[in-house]
Amino acid sequence: MKKGDLIKVVELKKGINTITLDRIYPLEPFKSKNHNIITYMIDDEVMKDGVIYANKLMIDAKNPESLELKLGAGYLVEKDDELTNQFISYHAWSGGDGIYSFNMTNGKDGFDQKEELKTLFFFGDTFVGTSDEKTHQRYQPHLMPNNSFGIHEHGKTKFLVNWQEDGSVSGFYKVDPRFDLSGTVPSNITYYDRKEKNVGFVSGINPKSLEIVFDLHTERFISHIDVYNYFSEESDLLSKRGIKNVSIYGSLDGKKYDHIKDTKLGMAKSKDDKEKISIDQSYRYFKWVIPTEKGIGNHNDNYFKEGMYGLNLVKFYNGTQQFRDLYTTSNSVLLKDYEHSWIWLQDGAIVGDYLYTLPMVINSDLNQPEGLQFCVKNVSLYKSKIVDGMPDYKNATMKLAPLLVDSKDSQWLFGAAMTANTVQAGAKDPDGFIYVYGYKTTMGLRELVVARVKEDRFEFFDDWRFYNGKDWVTNIFESKGLLEHISCEMSVSQLLDGQNKGKYIAIFTYDTNTPYIAYSLGDSLVGPFSDPQKVYHTPEQDIFKSTTYTYNAKAHPHLSKSTNILVSYNTNTYNFEHNMSNNLIYRPRFIRLIDTTK
Repeated sequence: MKKGDLIKVVELKKGINTITLDRIYPLEPFKSKNHNIITYMIDDEVMKDGVIYANKLMIDAKNPESLELKLGAGYLVEKDDELTNQFISYHAWSGGDGIYSFNMTNGKDGFDQKEELKTLFFFGDTFVGTSDEKTHQRYQPHLMPNNSFGIHEHGKTKFLVNWQEDGSVSGFYKVDPRFDLSGTVPSNITYYDRKEKNVGFVSGINPKSLEIVFDLHTERFISHIDVYNYFSEESDLLSKRGIKNVSIYGSLDGKKYDHIKDTKLGMAKSKDDKEKISIDQSYRYFKWVIPTEKGIGNHNDNYFKEGMYGLNLVKFYNGTQQFRDLYTTSNSVLLKDYEHSWIWLQDGAIVGDYLYTLPMVINSDLNQPEGLQFCVKNVSLYKSKIVDGMPDYKNATMKLAPLLVDSKDSQWLFGAAMTANTVQAGAKDPDGFIYVYGYKTTMGLRELVVARVKEDRFEFFDDWRFYNGKDWVTNIFESKGLLEHISCEMSVSQLLDGQNKGKYIAIFTYDTNTPYIAYSLGDSLVGPFSDPQKVYHTPEQDIFKSTTYTYNAKAHPHLSKSTNILVSYNTNTYNFEHNMSNNLIYRPRFIRLIDTTK
């Protein structure tokens, strides 16, 4: 349908008339002297003044009238059943969510691509097993190896799961055991600004030697270090585990170390006690060597001779900028347990011959209700070499990304969407930055936030800058909310044609897991953005009933035209038995946002 096409002829009677449409339409204005009041609604929500999208109208007519409702300028949604049906599979890959797409042919990520492309789909979670093609029942065992791949090429989609030599199945990307630890591990002392309790670092008992190494991943000028010595609310005595004397060394290569200084630390009286150590030197690695004689290396005394050495936090600064991108190790650790975490993939970008993605590190949380028994532990970075048009997942490297932080009232998490505004990505006006979107969550409300980094510095998180509504700053906590009611997965892309040519369209599920898909238009990659406009009510809740829900819509620009935007959304159910009863529920659906002016 095009702007001006007839949607419906309505016979109005005198008084209040309620008109129901078969979907959400942008409508041509039609108010006349015969209409006292016209109320535009989406379901039972009354639209703001000036909004002409509706699937329901209430018209107060003075006299009977034959009214033609016509399509207005905007976006009309059509289902893409052909692509949706390609994601029905009864053998091996049996459904997934968390879908993201990448152009593996040339890395171009914008609308209106002109050549045949090879697309890689990522799925954050996956079902693998056999289902009945008539009843759609999933047969046991049905496995969840987390991430899987799909390849879309020449109009067809095939699915890839990571089969092992023994016939079992695994995710393609797994958590590096180095980053899957809990206990009194050294990473605790550079684990900043999280609500969960940090137990700090505690060495083994009476270690023969004790070294702590901080790797900043690249050379950094360090003006000073803030040290929060060991403190526990259990007992003031435990502060005697705190470090007393330390020799600090620096290195550029992790092999040859230069002595910087020796310093003495006091015993902490609270968790907020800190001491400042001036450095004013540039290195990548900083090594702390602590003497392992009780009362010399720690604050043990004749009354408390435990023989352990501890720290709560260590923060590295250049002036006011705190460096957060560190990997910390020690040669002596008291308690180290594996958490058995897994990852959920977020968005990514192709830079040179590498695919960078920012998955979340996930763990179980059995205190949550069914279907939501997980918690987000971290964000991570996976770097995969692209070989023969596919990511070399076997040799991918992982590091933790300091892109998840908490304050008293809010949480910031980045990686939900990326826009590479680069020459390689085919951007119209490239500035060499990759824009990484996330969300600030406060009392359940999610707001869009954005960071950016030069493409050649993507993996160095202390080079990232965060948008505060005016400037790009180093402090992640200054990231300003730009758009409300977004979802945990979404997209932001520049329109190259159509009624909104030159603007940036954000597409998302309104409030993450409601039945509404919405869009917003921005004047730039950082806005300002228009109020969210709902354009589609997903039908799956009515089809599958029970606890079915839809969530995390996003566009796939390299598979779309600016005037015909391919959008996916996920479908799932909170009830496991419901999911097992019908393999049609858990899989992506596809729709298209059609520009009615073209």
